[in-house]
Amino acid sequence: MPGRCVLLCTAVLLLASPLSAQPTHELDDDGNFVPQAEPDPGTPEGQLQLIRRQLVAGDEDGAEEAAGRWIEDNALHPLAVEAHLIRGDAIAAQGDYYRALPDYELIATLYPGTEQYRIAIEREYDIAKLFVGGLYRKSNWFGIRIVPAYDTGIELLIRVQERLPGSAVGERASIAIGDYYFDAGDMEMASEAYDLFLLNYPDSQQREWAMLRQIQASLARYKGPQFDPSGLTDAAQRLREYASSYPAAAEKIGAEALMVRINESLAEKKLVTAQWYEQRGLERGAITLYRKVVRDYPQSAAALEALAELEDRGVPLVDPRDPTWRPAETGGGDPSSDDVEPGIERGGGEDE
Repeated sequence: MPGRCVLLCTAVLLLASPLSAQPTHELDDDGNFVPQAEPDPGTPEGQLQLIRRQLVAGDEDGAEEAAGRWIEDNALHPLAVEAHLIRGDAIAAQGDYYRALPDYELIATLYPGTEQYRIAIEREYDIAKLFVGGLYRKSNWFGIRIVPAYDTGIELLIRVQERLPGSAVGERASIAIGDYYFDAGDMEMASEAYDLFLLNYPDSQQREWAMLRQIQASLARYKGPQFDPSGLTDAAQRLREYASSYPAAAEKIGAEALMVRINESLAEKKLVTAQWYEQRGLERGAITLYRKVVRDYPQSAAALEALAELEDRGVPLVDPRDPTWRPAETGGGDPSSDDVEPGIERGGGEDE
């Protein structure tokens, strides 16, 4: 983590071209580069130039104080946006990233369309990545980092993707949100974040990554045959889309075998639902679902058990009222909403 902090501090100094301490040049009438005239140190422009150099020279604390005084004296000056960027950079260079945010936020709110606007948002992205990566923000006591900043990090990432939609940094922020929720084990939020990423960035180089993470998140949402099967059905649909878009990668991860396991779990879910109906004396509903298990997943272990249940009752496999009945060719049907039995909530267990 300290290494990442050093990287951000370095970026604060290197990425903001206005902070360069090197003299600038301009073309004269003869086409020669000559040093550009230095701003008068007695003017707001000249003072700001000195503050920039102070920051680049490594005096972050002094640059922060000087930028603060400049802002107080020149709040309505056209270069006020640059002063806020310098002060935010000076604070961030001291490692106090949370305290640097108000200056960046002020730029993002009041100065859209400026060069500093994009720079400030990129700074916020860097800080957000540190926060969601586990960096604690400094407290008010002795500068000790004891306050978690995960929520702040996520909020910043959301703002970045909203403020710079379609941009490279917006794309990075969008995928970072999904990765954060996935790593934190919040698969519902991860699925939503990856859905939004794929919608906004359909041609991204990280599309395959997001689709694969979607599948994994959907599978993780399924808790067992007594629970809501929507995670399985989502995973099956997304796995088919992944295999269609990336057939070589799908073969590498064993997509076909994974689909078999998904269908086995869906068949088991439907079988458990049938048994639930039977336990409550709902014989007709149980028989209907036993037939669906055999029809939709004929190659599954649950289909053999369902077939045995029908044979024990002397009930024909084919419903005489449905002459078009036939087994699914692929063994991979999708359960409909009537497969979620009363008393079992989506995402939960039986309602006692």
